[in-house]
Amino acid sequence: MNKRKILIPIDGTERSMHSLEFVKEIFPKDSVEIVIMNVKELVLINEMIVADEIKFAQELGDEILEAAKEKMKDYKTKTYFTFGYPGDEIIKKANEENIGIIVMTKSTKRGLTRMIGSVTTNVVKRAKCIVMIVPNDFTISIT
Repeated sequence: MNKRKILIPIDGTERSMHSLEFVKEIFPKDSVEIVIMNVKELVLINEMIVADEIKFAQELGDEILEAAKEKMKDYKTKTYFTFGYPGDEIIKKANEENIGIIVMTKSTKRGLTRMIGSVTTNVVKRAKCIVMIVPNDFTISIT
């Protein structure tokens, strides 16, 4: 039986890490393969990208992904870091990996688009798979 592939985009905030806990709560470890991704949006200054900034961003991304992978150590997991616009990169990765479910955490901001986040809204509109949105106040209750 093919395992369902889940993409979990994280940005390193505690809020985004709720997605990992949610997946652990909902999906047995032998039923899924997980791709955890981190996308760093590059900011151009006078049309230049500073090499040190790229190196620092890559190192930070790798640390975020390693921490996430450690949280999911009982699962078959791979990590992916890239630069770009998060919405575009998440959709691209979901298509490349034949992802069945994208799990994201909603934003803490107010307003309809901000309620689930502009990146999440973009992904929901464009994804060809299921998108699950985890509330940022999601807590696991072990009974």
